[in-house]
Amino acid sequence: SNKTIATPTVSANTLEIREAKHPPLLDEKYWSDKEQMVSTEQQLLRMLQFDTLVCHPYRCVLIVMDTLNFGRGTKFQDQTHCLLSPRSSEALIFKAWTILNEISIDTDLGTALLQYDVVALSCAVISVAAAASRSSSGNEKLPDEWWRAQDVSTN
Repeated sequence: SNKTIATPTVSANTLEIREAKHPPLLDEKYWSDKEQMVSTEQQLLRMLQFDTLVCHPYRCVLIVMDTLNFGRGTKFQDQTHCLLSPRSSEALIFKAWTILNEISIDTDLGTALLQYDVVALSCAVISVAAAASRSSSGNEKLPDEWWRAQDVSTN
C-alpha cells in the first residue's frame, strides 16, 4: 500500500514530525535503537514495580480538597459546610497545581515523585501551597493537622 510513516526530527529544542516516504531500513542502527527503547521501557517498568495503574496527583488534589470540604469553587451553590471560601479554595488548588508542575519539570524531583503515595504527595503539595499563599496574601488558614483525616503520616 501507499502508507507513509511519521518520522520525528529534533533540532534546536523543537520537534518536527514529517511523513517518511518509505519504512525505515532494518539496518544495525534500527536494531540498536530498538534495543535501547526496550531497555528504557524495562527500566521504567521496574521503577514502577510493574504497577501501570497511575493515579495523578492533580486529580488527587481535587479529591482531597473536596473530601475535606476545603471549598468547592464558585460554581457550587451550597457553601455552608466549606472550611475555605470558594475564592481561597480555587487559589489554593491553582497554587498546588503550579507546584506540581514545577516539581514534575525538575528531572530529579520528578523521578522521586514516583516513590511517594499520591495522597501523601497531594497533601504535602496542598500544605506547601497553603503556607505560601498565607505568607504572601494572608489567606485563610487550614485547620491544624488537617491531613491526618486522609491517613497520611509525617514520615
